[in-house]
Amino acid sequence: MIIDSHVHIFPEKIAHKAIQKLAGISGLTPCTDGTLPCTAARMASSGVDRAVLLSIATSPSQEESINNAAVQNSADERFIPLGSVHYLSDKWEKQLEFLRDNGIRGIKLHPDYQGFMIDDRALFPIYEKCSDMGMFIVFHAGWDCYSPQLIHAAPRASAAVARAFPGLKMVLAHMGGLRMPDEVLAHLVGLKNVYFDTAMAETYMDRETVCRIIKQHPAENVLFGSDCPWEDPARTLDFIDSLGLSADVRALVFAGNILRLTGMY
Repeated sequence: MIIDSHVHIFPEKIAHKAIQKLAGISGLTPCTDGTLPCTAARMASSGVDRAVLLSIATSPSQEESINNAAVQNSADERFIPLGSVHYLSDKWEKQLEFLRDNGIRGIKLHPDYQGFMIDDRALFPIYEKCSDMGMFIVFHAGWDCYSPQLIHAAPRASAAVARAFPGLKMVLAHMGGLRMPDEVLAHLVGLKNVYFDTAMAETYMDRETVCRIIKQHPAENVLFGSDCPWEDPARTLDFIDSLGLSADVRALVFAGNILRLTGMY
């Protein structure tokens, strides 16, 4: 089984506008139109069996609709949706409980899009609540084209959060910090509650560096992810295939680790 742990979709009524805007900011060519049907077709054509859907509440008002959609999409066995909350919302705690009660085991937070530093104490209540509830958090980590001059989740700061909340399972996307591999190697590898995904690794990283990070980190804490629609899952798969990982590690990276993290294995 192959599960893509980092996939983005948008509501159909705003998908075209959102994709066009983000493509303009990033300079990347999307491989889907951002809708659920197109994304499902891309996954199937790439040989991906299931996809973890990540959405971001960029304002408090988006929490409820995003989380309702996550619960609705969880009925489709092709998808494993995560929810999202906003730290400025007065309902984030109830939203986390709603997600948990409906079988959603994790959330996505994006420090750049939501406007916080990963080690800002204003986020600590959310981290503590997720830790207590056994919910994991996927963070965008490292550089982002949306705010290229300010790194909101640098590896050193991410490591400080991981140590402050040892019971919180943190997925630091983009191999721990986009375009920051030296800092990832210095501060994050080996931390037992920190997970990395391979999103955008084919676009921004070389094979030798990815292999170094994977070899120094617990094999159980590495997830296959593409960042579709910004990197084609087929490209990411080919890239991971070229790393020469053992059969046991491949099985963990491609499916076993995310199934365990989401409580499905």
